[in-house]
Amino acid sequence: MEAESVEPTALAVIIPAGPADDVADTVASAVHFTSAPRFIVVIDDTGREVKEALEASSTDVHVIPAPAKAPGGHGGLWVKLAAGYRYALDNFAFDVVLRLDADALVIGNGIASSAAERFATNGGLGMLGSYRLGYDGGHRDWEPAARILDRECGLRGIDRPRMRHILRTLRSIAVENGYVRGEHPLGGAYLHSKSAVHAIAERGWLELAPLRHSHLGEDHIFALLTRAAGFEIGDFAGPDDPMALEWRGLPAAPAELLARHKVVIHSVRFWGQLNEAEIRTAFAEARETNPDPSL
Repeated sequence: MEAESVEPTALAVIIPAGPADDVADTVASAVHFTSAPRFIVVIDDTGREVKEALEASSTDVHVIPAPAKAPGGHGGLWVKLAAGYRYALDNFAFDVVLRLDADALVIGNGIASSAAERFATNGGLGMLGSYRLGYDGGHRDWEPAARILDRECGLRGIDRPRMRHILRTLRSIAVENGYVRGEHPLGGAYLHSKSAVHAIAERGWLELAPLRHSHLGEDHIFALLTRAAGFEIGDFAGPDDPMALEWRGLPAAPAELLARHKVVIHSVRFWGQLNEAEIRTAFAEARETNPDPSL
């Protein structure tokens, strides 16, 4: 009897890129360690001519301009990411979304299939990342995000009435679904299920332009949307998980991350005495030793 064939997981990768980012190397890592069917979207806010070179690296790479009137990070970054999610929805039938900062890297195989398997074990899961736990097993603190949300939903948000109304509405819906103040996975790299992204989009929540004024991080906002849409968030970046993430710098030395078979990492800005260029070189050399992503 023949073994039942398994359909490959369709992966959308969404990467916002700013002026200081080496987005070409991050895209190269995603191209190398993922395989078709895939759809890699770069939201270009670099101010440089990067579209031609990036799209030449793979027919699966698509560069779109960053939306106007969405400067910088925080809510502005969320608006850029929402445009990337919308572009992927309109052009590709994905199973999983991998959102990467431009200072994140893919350093191993299998992120799409492992995420799809995890989502399949619990249909209520909509988002995965460094949620409650960090790389070392320590617990993450959501209180800073909770304080920002409280301020913007409170009296300090009155000067931005549309933003305040949106956030208060989303918070109210999310709380009914069990939302805990400030909960979120660490930005830099996280995953969404197809079901969660479609639920967010169907509610019109990828078109919330007033959130560009928010001081919430894009990860805070996407977590709020995910919970308001009725989905839970789960850990995927603890000690035994595929992702290894830290807010600033790497969570461990490059050699350790490779030895522990981590698959997605953040941030390559520094580790110890190593700078970003040296870290990127180390991982690029490791890619060369594994030219076939199926190995």
